Amino acid sequence: MDVTTRWNSTLDMLVRYLEQQAAIAAALTGPEVRQHARNIDTLDTCDIVNAEDLVKLLNPLKTATTVLCEEKTPTVSLIVPLKNMIEQSMAPNDSDSPTVTDVKRAILTNISGRYSGDVYNYLLESTALDPRFQTLPQLDHDQREAVFQSIKKRIEQLLQNQPTDETSAHCSTHWRDGALGAEGGAEGGPESEETEPATKKTALEDLLGDAFSKTEQSSKGIEREIELYRREPSISLSCCPLKWWRENSSKYPLLSPLVKAYFSIPATSVPSERVFSTAGDIVTAQRSQLLPENVDMLIFLKKNMSLS
Repeated sequence: MDVTTRWNSTLDMLVRYLEQQAAIAAALTGPEVRQHARNIDTLDTCDIVNAEDLVKLLNPLKTATTVLCEEKTPTVSLIVPLKNMIEQSMAPNDSDSPTVTDVKRAILTNISGRYSGDVYNYLLESTALDPRFQTLPQLDHDQREAVFQSIKKRIEQLLQNQPTDETSAHCSTHWRDGALGAEGGAEGGPESEETEPATKKTALEDLLGDAFSKTEQSSKGIEREIELYRREPSISLSCCPLKWWRENSSKYPLLSPLVKAYFSIPATSVPSERVFSTAGDIVTAQRSQLLPENVDMLIFLKKNMSLS
């Protein structure tokens, strides 16, 4: 039996058998084999049909795992679209055989409880920030609006914890041009005598007015950016979302810091596990005296230097 997380070898075995079944049958029925074997088990027609159905059924899963195992851009935003694709592929069909029906049911049961609650909402937000999937076609209108409202709240929290230079400068400019303009903007000018004195602020406005003004302005700025981003045409599936955001980060100064936080999360642990495998190939019994810093450099070169 395969390890539960490494079932692809069984699929590859079935594919190879179906390709070579004529040669395998001829070899099993040969006199040399029959002379040394008492009983030879072979697959009947029903077994072969089931194998063909399973190969068709599992191919989308293999494609999904292959995509997630890539090391270049396996961003967390891929999980929801691939999960949706798997659920559609595993939808029951009246023409399914009993074996296929059982396998589909087992797969749907396995993935149904994997993502829920806050984790699933986080994955939806990551998908919405991917310019390949920002339309969220798997959701209805209300669900899409809820996702982008959640993104807005995340940005507001990010600005409160780590305000960006652009936001601070924008708010300070607004305060200088608006609040100071009425009182001292025409200092020494000919119109200063005719200008009516500014209305005196209440104590509450003096204490909290500036903070509320900045909050309202930031909120409107976030809404404008999100609306502008949602109007962007979706990029091709072959394009890199990281490259797109790098080229458009100046266009979306409020969204891009959140994107960096989300897209720094890999979709799977496969790349890191491959690093451990690489370390095992480097540090062997014959090379057990390597210094740790040399091991780090060798692993880095192995994973990052392309030889052509």
